Amino acid sequence: MHISKYSAELCSMNNSQNENTPYIGRTEDNYQRIDYTDGDLAIINHLTYTPHMHATQTDMVFVAMCAQGEFTFKMDGELFTISNNQIFIGHPNAIYDHFVMSNDLECKLLAISKPLLLEMLFPNQAVWNKTLYLNKHFIMDINQEETMLLSHMDALVSYNIHHQNAPFRKEIIRSLVQAFVYEICHAMSQRLDTGSSQETNQKKILFDKFISLISNSEIKKHPLNYYADILCVSARYLTMVCKEVSNRTAYDWVCEYVQNDVRYYLLHTNLTIKEISTKLGFCNLSFFGKYVRENFGYSPSDFRKRLKKE
Repeated sequence: MHISKYSAELCSMNNSQNENTPYIGRTEDNYQRIDYTDGDLAIINHLTYTPHMHATQTDMVFVAMCAQGEFTFKMDGELFTISNNQIFIGHPNAIYDHFVMSNDLECKLLAISKPLLLEMLFPNQAVWNKTLYLNKHFIMDINQEETMLLSHMDALVSYNIHHQNAPFRKEIIRSLVQAFVYEICHAMSQRLDTGSSQETNQKKILFDKFISLISNSEIKKHPLNYYADILCVSARYLTMVCKEVSNRTAYDWVCEYVQNDVRYYLLHTNLTIKEISTKLGFCNLSFFGKYVRENFGYSPSDFRKRLKKE
């Protein structure tokens, strides 16, 4: 899966760059230098001081780590400021604008496609989903030990970025970023929100149980009533809670986990298409083929070939 092209009105591409390279923060006379990109992952080691950046929108997850200075911006109309030893995590499809950077800013930016992020976290996607959506940790302070650990990992990533002809460069960089993401998940899980009301906590607990239930089910393609019955609530109430907690419906979450399983088994196993169809709970091979075409735009065999080429 590749990074989507942005609207020309929001941002533009440097003509010398590949069309799948994300363009992050266009300015009137300057382009952000992207130190690494492979279609699903982009890394900017030093976010450039450019005070008049245009609005931008992407279907990627943003992770920004600030070591010095301040970076202020709006995400979907809400104002955020990150500074020393803080990490910001941005959801896909958010609109970013009103950028202001201090002259001494030192900030690293990761942009990760959602399919790659879910692949990195498989089968532990629930760790990311629960901690981020339950606790709303868009900005997180990191302590000295966490800062040192993440800095060491960052140094390893930067080392491999600069060795462009090294064998397995892409695989090494992705593995290091995967470890980086897991460390962020660990840090987020240590910072639980204890200030919510009892009613809000009950809804978060239900959402937590729902995500865990999907994640731990080998066959995830069930009607909502299946999950709702296990959780002893109505499908309507489950959807309402998911929408309130995560701004996504229960059906959206089931679809995401099913699609991630499809992607994983096609790419990372030698199972036949029929075996994958049966394993994931599809009633027959024809229905599985139709599902893959509708959601990924290719037949299962063609989608497998495409995934293995990337």
